Amino acid sequence: MFDFTQLGIFFLVLARVTGFILTCPLFAQRFFPSLARAGLAVGLAGALYPAAAAVAGELPAGPLGFTLELLEETAVGLGLGVFTNFVFQALRVAGQIVGFQIGFAMAEVVDPTFGTQTSIIAEFLYMLGVVFFFCIDGHHSLILALDRSFHFIPPGEAVFSGTAAEVVARGFQGMFVAGLRLAGPVIAVVLVTDLALGLLVRLVPQINVFMLGFPLKIMAGVFTLAVTVPFLGGVLTRLFDAMARDLMILIKGLSG
Repeated sequence: MFDFTQLGIFFLVLARVTGFILTCPLFAQRFFPSLARAGLAVGLAGALYPAAAAVAGELPAGPLGFTLELLEETAVGLGLGVFTNFVFQALRVAGQIVGFQIGFAMAEVVDPTFGTQTSIIAEFLYMLGVVFFFCIDGHHSLILALDRSFHFIPPGEAVFSGTAAEVVARGFQGMFVAGLRLAGPVIAVVLVTDLALGLLVRLVPQINVFMLGFPLKIMAGVFTLAVTVPFLGGVLTRLFDAMARDLMILIKGLSG
C-alpha cells in the first residue's frame, strides 16, 4: 500500500530545496534554464529525503495544516538562499563604489540576473566571485549546509526566532562592510589622484582639470583593480568561509 506520509515528507523537502534554489545566487541566474532548476530541485530533494525522513515528525491531518507547513518550508529555503546572497551582493556593492569613483557610473549595462542596470565593474566582480566560488567547490558546502538543515530543522518544525533575525541583520550589515573593504584600495588611489590633480591645478591654472581628471582616474582605478584582483582569492575565501559559518548559525537559530 502506498504511504502518503512519506510522499508528504518528500514534498516538504522539495519545498525547502526549491525555495533555496530560487534565491541562491548560483542557481538564480536568469540564463539558468527553469527546467534545469526544476530538475535540480527534484534531484536534490530526492538525495536529501532519507536524512529528512529519519528526523521528520508526524504530518498535519488536514490539508490546511499541510499547506501551511509547505509555506513554512518554502520560507526557510528562501531565507537560507537570500542569506547566501549577501556575500555576492558585497561584490556588487564594491563594484558600484569603484565604478562611481573612477567615473564609470554613466557606463552601465543591464544585469541579466535581476534585469536592472548595474555598473560594469560590479558585474565583473560579481561574475568573478561566482566563478571563484565554483572553483573552490563552494556549491558543495552549500548543499552540505542544506543537508544539515534537515538535521537541525526537521520538516515542519522551523522556529522564526529573534536569534535568526539577528544573524540575518548582521549578515546584511556585513554585506556593506565587506563591499567597502573590497573597494578600499581603489578609493584610496582615487583620493590620492584627486589630491594630486587639485595640487596641479593650483600650480598650473591653465590646465583643464576636468578633461585631464577623467582619463587619469579611470587609468588609476583600473590599474589598481588589476593589481588587487590576484589578491582577491584569499579575501573571497575568508568571506565564503564566514558565510558558511554564519549559515550554520542561522540554521541553528531557526531550529529554536
